[in-house]
Amino acid sequence: MISLPRDEHGIAMQLSPALTALGRVVSSSISASTTRALTAGTTVIRCYAKTQDVYLKWGSTAVTSSNFDEVIPAGQMVDFVVPKDTAGVLFTTIRLIEATATATITIIEK
Repeated sequence: MISLPRDEHGIAMQLSPALTALGRVVSSSISASTTRALTAGTTVIRCYAKTQDVYLKWGSTAVTSSNFDEVIPAGQMVDFVVPKDTAGVLFTTIRLIEATATATITIIEK
């Protein structure tokens, strides 16, 4: 078992899963709905939208600016727990699209 760091009140802090990255990608090719397969065993993704907002949709359904599950704000890093589908299985793909031209996203899988 891995011990988590603790704050000044003794409460466990989990800033990032205590695992090395299972996969990583930096992409600026998200002007159209783009599929990204997650590495087997991925339970958390850390996303960083460099200069423009990026929309994310869990699964293989196309993502648009009016049909998305998550938004990663420009200049922000966001951690997402990979959800389960209706059959109780972790999603294995995500779809991404930029909100504005020239967006770049970094994704780290844990």
